[in-house]
Amino acid sequence: MEIEEKYLRNVESLVPFPQIALEVLDIAYSKNCNFKELSKKIEQDQNLVANMLRMANSAFFGHMKKITSILDIIVRLGLENVKMIAISSASLGILKSPQEAYHLEPGDLWQHTFATATLAAIIGKHAQYQECTALYTAGLLHDVGKVILNGPLLSEIFNNPDLVHENMDVIDYERAFLQTDHARVGMVLLQQWNLPNEITTPVGFHHFSELAETNRIETKIVALANILTRAVDFHMDEEEEYIVQVKEYISRNDNLPEVPEFTENIDNIFSELYQKVNDPERLHL
Repeated sequence: MEIEEKYLRNVESLVPFPQIALEVLDIAYSKNCNFKELSKKIEQDQNLVANMLRMANSAFFGHMKKITSILDIIVRLGLENVKMIAISSASLGILKSPQEAYHLEPGDLWQHTFATATLAAIIGKHAQYQECTALYTAGLLHDVGKVILNGPLLSEIFNNPDLVHENMDVIDYERAFLQTDHARVGMVLLQQWNLPNEITTPVGFHHFSELAETNRIETKIVALANILTRAVDFHMDEEEEYIVQVKEYISRNDNLPEVPEFTENIDNIFSELYQKVNDPERLHL
């Protein structure tokens, strides 16, 4: 952990500690959650309030009547959606920035992590996994380590261009230059934020789900979601074309993480994903 912690020094300048959002999650997870207390906590952060209202009114959550207050979000969308909206809203500023070492333009990282989070939650629902909000959170934050390693990695690549090879995977780049990778750094950061193992373990092992402790189902789900959102462009013009290409990719790759009820529900899973990630209101968050 010493190597990872080296890169996490002064991390606040890159990834500010989302104190209010984490306190919101803590209240929302409590058995005796008080809606008014939860609402007051959210209202302490006006940026969080604005982002939550914008997201709650997007077609992603399917409500026709305009939501105008935080209490409205809690009452009408429910605690599970409040958790998802809170962590999404808190992550916007972090994940929308460009990450040059990874060839990511402004917004690219957010697009990928949001799609991964959404797909992980949908897969989890069909697999009857109980904590789909944890899957969503892990999916949303699985690449947060890239924000931290972007600067050091960019510097190393610039100073050692002869060591860069086209066939190197991003994990190979990171380990060759930095002796760690974005998955491990992200996991250690989230552990410092006191997030539960159901979130931190999938983040740390999303490239190596087979190595995670007891081969955890949540790690398999996040790993699978990450692979599939990278493999097939979800911004196609036609939903049917998208689903056909997803199926073709899956048929050509027999080493994907195995998740219960996934194969049987591919059409429903990717139809729901396509509709949610291509909501034009959501894309402008």
